[in-house]
Amino acid sequence: MMPVAFRLYPVERLIQGLRVLFNAFYNKYLKVNSKGSPPDVLYRSNNYLIINKPWDVKINSDNSEEYTVATNLTDHFPQLSDDTLSHRFRFNHRLDYPTSGVLSLSLNKKAAAKFSKLFLKRSIRKHYLALVGGYLSEPYILVDIPIGKDSFVDYKHKQCACTSEGCVDSKHAMTLTILLEYGTYNGMPASKVLMIPYTGRTHQLRVHSNLIGHTIIGDYTYSNEKDTAPYRMMLHAYRMIVPLHGEPLDIVSPDPFLTSVDPKWKPHKVITNYGDVMKENLTLKNVKEKNISSLTYHTMKIYNSQFEKNPLKEFSSYLSIFSLYINFGMDITYATLYYCMDRYD
Repeated sequence: MMPVAFRLYPVERLIQGLRVLFNAFYNKYLKVNSKGSPPDVLYRSNNYLIINKPWDVKINSDNSEEYTVATNLTDHFPQLSDDTLSHRFRFNHRLDYPTSGVLSLSLNKKAAAKFSKLFLKRSIRKHYLALVGGYLSEPYILVDIPIGKDSFVDYKHKQCACTSEGCVDSKHAMTLTILLEYGTYNGMPASKVLMIPYTGRTHQLRVHSNLIGHTIIGDYTYSNEKDTAPYRMMLHAYRMIVPLHGEPLDIVSPDPFLTSVDPKWKPHKVITNYGDVMKENLTLKNVKEKNISSLTYHTMKIYNSQFEKNPLKEFSSYLSIFSLYINFGMDITYATLYYCMDRYD
């Protein structure tokens, strides 16, 4: 059977092709020539510039004619650009092309070094909002499944869970998803969620959402190239907390997933709100210490061909699950399976 990534969906591919052509024309002949809209600045100091990145815009590109965040900043803040840098600006982190929200830049080497150290220590907290397909069955889902490159596709950025066939070079990835609201998007069941990544892998939130059966709405890549109707992918970098000494940052960007912004999103039931979630102080340590019955772990039971070659691995996994039940009691709802521990960093 032909791999899913290579199956042809004529109508969807035609629509996607037209979108690509339109975006290319718009970026080359309209956005660049008009300099685009001024950046939405959320914070600015002598050390840092933080903006609200638009959706469907690259951060930078080797193509000087392509409209990017970097070219837009150069047009509107030429005094901040540095000609000695390949892309003129020191971006502290990345956001995917279709993702909007908080994006930070350092305006000097010293500031960049401080930011980088905090990232390496995993001291920076990032919160994302998303609309996902379907209704989540649990208020909390912690996914602790490594992510690697998908060797079945011919474009380099697509990732996959280590439990998927053809996944290579996987690395530890952990995401907490919290249900905020039930509703509909364009008449279809949808959930609004808060996503907190405890690691920073490429496409981590998108892969983990797809893994639990609730793909982010508008995610063309991880919907097997089917979800082409939405005008954007519904993933937004909502908040970033940076404990910098002398200049602590707590930056919030506007929530784009409101009916007043997008009438196709219609919330029906509020499960919890962001403020109440923040009172729980969900650091990684606190999450792991929570009672399992109140913080449900999503179980991954995906066939792993490695067990055929090494039955001891399968036996070891079952022992691990049994020990979890002994330690936490028979009322555990779910437990996380670490099928790919040997692939961790």
